[in-house]
Amino acid sequence: MKKKQPFETEAHLLTGKGAMDLFRKEDLNSLAAKLIHNYNPDRFDASAIRLFVQKGEPIITLFAVDKLKQEENNYPKNKLPVKKFKIRISFNDFIKYFKRFDVTLTNDAYDIQDMLVLNK
Repeated sequence: MKKKQPFETEAHLLTGKGAMDLFRKEDLNSLAAKLIHNYNPDRFDASAIRLFVQKGEPIITLFAVDKLKQEENNYPKNKLPVKKFKIRISFNDFIKYFKRFDVTLTNDAYDIQDMLVLNK
């Protein structure tokens, strides 16, 4: 059984996975501090970043665990309190923050692991 993704996949023709590397000595929390005005890395721990493009406009969303809210007990025990930050930035400016960015999308007609690339 295919693992359910925590984002919308049913409405899309292609789905897949991605990976990225930041520049040396940087992590997602330090990137968040650069991109988000008044971001407090002492309070938040950046845990995920989402890139969504519609009509040529990127919408970057950063999800960060709220460490102060984590100390409270007014949310389900199996969930983490997370703050969502919308970042308005051009795609060209956004990709300058990454050493490498790799996304592979597939229509799921074939298993990528079974493919033999002939024209290397």
